[in-house]
Amino acid sequence: MTGQTWLWTPPRPTPTSVGIGSLLRAYRQAHGLTQQQLADLLGFDQSYVSKVESGRRAIHDISTLRHIARNLGLSPEDVGLAPGGLADRRREPPRGSAVEKVAGSQRAWRLTRDHLNHHRISLARAAARLYPETYRLGNGLLARPGWVWDTPVDINDIGLRWEESAAEAAISGSEPEADATRPLVGDGGAQSRYQRYTRAMRDLDRPTLFENRLSFRLLDVAEAEGAAPTLTFGHTTYFDAVDVCETVAHETAAAMMGGELAWPALPFRRRIGDPFDLAGRVALPSINTLTIRLDRGSASFVLHRRSAGSVATAGGVYHVLPAGVFQPSGITPFHHDADFDLWRNVMRELSEELLGNAEHDGSSSRPIDYDTDEPFRSFEQARRAGTLRVFCFGMGLDALTLFGEILTVLVVEADTFDSLFADMVRTNAEGSVVSTGPGRQAHEGIPFTQASLRRLVDTEPLAPSAAACLELAWRHRETLLPGLRMRAAV
Repeated sequence: MTGQTWLWTPPRPTPTSVGIGSLLRAYRQAHGLTQQQLADLLGFDQSYVSKVESGRRAIHDISTLRHIARNLGLSPEDVGLAPGGLADRRREPPRGSAVEKVAGSQRAWRLTRDHLNHHRISLARAAARLYPETYRLGNGLLARPGWVWDTPVDINDIGLRWEESAAEAAISGSEPEADATRPLVGDGGAQSRYQRYTRAMRDLDRPTLFENRLSFRLLDVAEAEGAAPTLTFGHTTYFDAVDVCETVAHETAAAMMGGELAWPALPFRRRIGDPFDLAGRVALPSINTLTIRLDRGSASFVLHRRSAGSVATAGGVYHVLPAGVFQPSGITPFHHDADFDLWRNVMRELSEELLGNAEHDGSSSRPIDYDTDEPFRSFEQARRAGTLRVFCFGMGLDALTLFGEILTVLVVEADTFDSLFADMVRTNAEGSVVSTGPGRQAHEGIPFTQASLRRLVDTEPLAPSAAACLELAWRHRETLLPGLRMRAAV
């Protein structure tokens, strides 16, 4: 790849700003926040933050500037004030007071959360080393023997079994061992800890996309000799999973900030115990799909840079495209029956992430008609024609969060790809599509070569499930890409 720009992400336009507006914009960018999130953090209206950042509104009120400094953990000098005098200090909560204790707890929680979001890849790799080597699948992913299959399986051959009466999970994230991951809340008169990690996220570090949706809970992964693999599911919600997964991740980040990562510093992870005990905790899987464009003499794949300020998990990393939680598009029995299907979940994510279509988020009572609604009709026609094929490699767990990861690959012939994704977007609600240079089209993607793979896996902040998809696709390239002469280097 000599002379070629590596992993170029299209920039988002930002307004020119001055003074305190410049500071707020820089703070947002450093912490991966949206204007709405910063406004929530400060107790301001989003339109007010927008005007300040763009220079259309100036802030001269000392108390407002001091409020900004206090809530963002900045010094008076940072916001253009001299250090406060005695009269100013009297307005601050007394050291050791209940109010200051709550503020300090929330400030520490935000700092740990910030560290977590900026170091997810290194934290996942460190967390993987806590478990036996036989459970490690690449960098930062765990898999039980039998969870990753010897050969890729057509996604329609994966058996899906429904368990209506699944027992409630014993682990919820509200255990005493998780107390340190949830900050204090209250006005000083009656203070307590947040009871749910997702409630703290909502109040203190809310991503743009943060909705509690009905989802499919993974209960079992089974592979019988001579039979297709079977995945068993029940119902859960997105927040039920996040309450456990982000809690264990937060605890890991705090332990790393405090020193070496070791089991004595991880009481909640110890409480969870066997990460593959799917009955003991809520395991909600994402379906991660490596999308490969297959041309006559070469192949390429699309990659996504996920925005830390937009998504609740896996923000700030490179990921395969598309990737999304396995969940129905609505709450009715009709949605459940239509959407309890891996391929249909992948199609919805393709529609949203590659074509920029609105997310099917349960706001409509009308189920999707996959036979007639576009782009699903065209996706299915291409699949039946054999110019689009989709396979599953198996299952894994992200070692940092213990979130479930279904690993899949989509292989599309170039003409079909260019037709289906003629209107492919460069940015979507979750981040931006990555290319290898500003002059390249989004659909051209990254060359599917061993050199690209190694550079991504070894040197870039690549999500563990994405790394596994790439490495498994390369391992099975002769099966997935028949007739293509793959080279070991560019």
